[in-house]
Amino acid sequence: MATTGLASSATGKFDSVTPPKASSLPEDLVKQLLVNLDDDIKQLKDDKSFDLEGLLAYQRTANYLSAAQIFLRDNGLLTRDLKTEDVKKRLLGHWGTCPGLNFAYAHTNNLITQHETDEGAPYFMFLTGPGHGAPALLSTLFMEGAITRFYPEYPMSREGLESFIRAFSLPGGFPSHVNAETPGAIHEGGELGYCLAVAYGSVMDKPDHITVAVIGDGESETGPTATAWHAHKYLDPAESGAVLPILHLNGFKIGERTIAGTMDDLEIACLFTGYGYQVRIVEYEGATSDHEHDTAINYDMATSMEWAYQEIKKIQTAARSGKPITKPRWPLIVMRTPKGWTGPRKSAGNPIEGSWRAHQVPLPKAAADDKEFGLLEQWLKSYGPQELFHTEVNSGASKAHNSVNKASGIIDDVALRIIPKDQQRRMGMVDATYRGFQPLQAPDWKDFTHKLDEPVSNMKAVGSYVAEIIKKNPTSFRIFSPDEITSNKLDEALEVSHRNFQWDPETANNGGRVIEMLSEHTLQGWMQGYTLTGRHALFPSYESFLGIVQTMIEQYAKFVKMALDTQWRGDVAGLTYIETSTLWRQEHNGYSHQNPGLIGSFIGLPRHLARIYLPADANCSVSTIDHCLRSKNNINLVIGSKNPTRGWLTAEEAERHCIAGASVWTNYSSDGGRDPDIVLVGCGVEVTFEVIAAAAILRNNGVKVRVVNINDLLILGAIGAHPHALTQDAFDSLFTADKPVIINFHGYPKDMASLLFNRNAHVGRSRFDILGYIEEGTTTTPWSMLRLNNTSRYTLADIAVQRVLRDQPNHPVGVRAHELSSFWQHQLVLHDRYTKEHGEDPAWCGEVPDLEDNAA
Repeated sequence: MATTGLASSATGKFDSVTPPKASSLPEDLVKQLLVNLDDDIKQLKDDKSFDLEGLLAYQRTANYLSAAQIFLRDNGLLTRDLKTEDVKKRLLGHWGTCPGLNFAYAHTNNLITQHETDEGAPYFMFLTGPGHGAPALLSTLFMEGAITRFYPEYPMSREGLESFIRAFSLPGGFPSHVNAETPGAIHEGGELGYCLAVAYGSVMDKPDHITVAVIGDGESETGPTATAWHAHKYLDPAESGAVLPILHLNGFKIGERTIAGTMDDLEIACLFTGYGYQVRIVEYEGATSDHEHDTAINYDMATSMEWAYQEIKKIQTAARSGKPITKPRWPLIVMRTPKGWTGPRKSAGNPIEGSWRAHQVPLPKAAADDKEFGLLEQWLKSYGPQELFHTEVNSGASKAHNSVNKASGIIDDVALRIIPKDQQRRMGMVDATYRGFQPLQAPDWKDFTHKLDEPVSNMKAVGSYVAEIIKKNPTSFRIFSPDEITSNKLDEALEVSHRNFQWDPETANNGGRVIEMLSEHTLQGWMQGYTLTGRHALFPSYESFLGIVQTMIEQYAKFVKMALDTQWRGDVAGLTYIETSTLWRQEHNGYSHQNPGLIGSFIGLPRHLARIYLPADANCSVSTIDHCLRSKNNINLVIGSKNPTRGWLTAEEAERHCIAGASVWTNYSSDGGRDPDIVLVGCGVEVTFEVIAAAAILRNNGVKVRVVNINDLLILGAIGAHPHALTQDAFDSLFTADKPVIINFHGYPKDMASLLFNRNAHVGRSRFDILGYIEEGTTTTPWSMLRLNNTSRYTLADIAVQRVLRDQPNHPVGVRAHELSSFWQHQLVLHDRYTKEHGEDPAWCGEVPDLEDNAA
């Protein structure tokens, strides 16, 4: 029997690793906290049906393929003597985590195979936090046939396998980290921290699914992962599946030890027991011979996986029989294996295996340095590729070789025995990971609109609509929100559902479509896992804090972009975010709660994916949310408002306006908007109110005004830059081709300016003025925010007169220009005095001036 790699040729403990210092906690706690399976391991050793040979052969094959992908561009199966020319010119990839991932994947496969014929057997998904361990995932996916199924250019033949090895980190091939091109993946592996939350989201409302989530010990240091360890407390086992977390504790990051790598068993046990888990440690112990060591850790892991599976079943059976366990302690496995396990032990006198040097490419000079090249050759041969691959009889891509069911043509049958027989249970082919989309059942949004003379909160109107969505989609729609759903006026959802917090005795074991947690990171991960496995979700949050997950949104957008370019992936529901408690109404929270910066981030997302909506009233808000929740394959940002305001458009007018993305509001314009002196543009709730008020003031003073409102912000982008971008003719039909334009914008003026930059009307050389938030105002009155940021009706009117006279020096308003400007500036001073004396705005701030008989 071949060895499993160079590491196994030495005896005893790994001398390159200094073990963690012992903690000062009482030693007897370990026996109380850690799960002991000694008797079960002994029983498994007596089980003649246990396929230890298959497990070892599988791991050898996967480890060989992982190393070969990183290093070889030719002669991938060592069918001849290795030459330096066979080594890739650019060595990319992360070897250190690969053997541990292959080990975990092998044992998950073994568990599935042991139970795939059981009645009600679950489907398994496999997510990896160490995203750069792609060589491991790609190797196991090739072995199970998923690569050939989705990429027939890599058939199960000698030529196909060698092409596959060459393709890793090669232009046009597979990237160095897990992404949407990787079968089974629902997680972009480029940024650490999200895996565990995504895993929990993937099993919500999927009672017949289990997700194994391998979390790297480096990843476990991240903030998103730290809060995600609590995710099991929000999982109702009666309605949802389960997650089996595996902490891959190999001790090192790219250049130093991990925090978990410095913790002993007792500290690990106390930490995760405190989180609410049952903790089982599976550890590479070292042994007196290769076979003893390989046998010991594989018996241990197989026993631990079976224990975890039975614990999950126990918790679920109790909940589904109406006798749920209070605060069930879900299983967790801590997997201690050396970094770069089975790789080269040392190079140039420095330890590699079991140290940080194994993290990426352990022999970076293999193509140029004779000693490193010799170590590479010795390393690859140590797996016994001549036993693993039958190259002498497989030189063509026959039908048998192309079959995703039968890889035995090129890979030895022994290595494939633990792979599930049922293709749909192979983790790279599970339907939920790539074709689980279910259309949303949506009501008629017009049933939730309001009369124009009825002041109503935009978010209250949305809440009524969302409550009906919950009724119609009881197992495929969830709201993921920080502790803000009531504050954000979506509380009508709680009249038809519950909060789903299993550790709260008031909400436990009662289902619920609303999940609140004060971790935007965990909520984002849940929503991603939930939607990428076929369901729908809504994420409402305060405007200033949704930016916390900006990079997560960007990583998700990259995943969706690549998914759309990957032909075999199906649709996914659009992600919809609602920002409320916006900067214009932070009179009770102040400066810290004023940040519209996520708009700029969304503008930078892949152009065909991003949507940014700023509905100006309740009817437009409901129409917009209806569109967003029914959308597919994009990311929607809706800027909401929770304070009551009057309506501007009827349901029919709102429908036409939202379809167009922007329109001239003829009811508030001079002569229906024809031949204006100036164009006033509103984009956002409060700033649009001021536009309409300013239009009335100007019309009463003889200035002809066209009022335009923008609901779909990205229509302003350059032609071809966005699917909704206006043609130049459409742009001119809204804003005219030559009249001055003032835009009153909800967010930072720079974001609006960036959209207009490539237009003929570019702000730096023409007729556009952009007003918006300029970082002024703190705890103050609502209208003071408008005054302080120069977006008030009086500021708009003053600038408008200046622009009209610049364009038309002989305009009649010029006679009174100085008088009007002085009066309007005085009104701002009076407002400032009033608020400081009374602590509130005067009544006129919430009113639109009446039009006089001689209004333009």
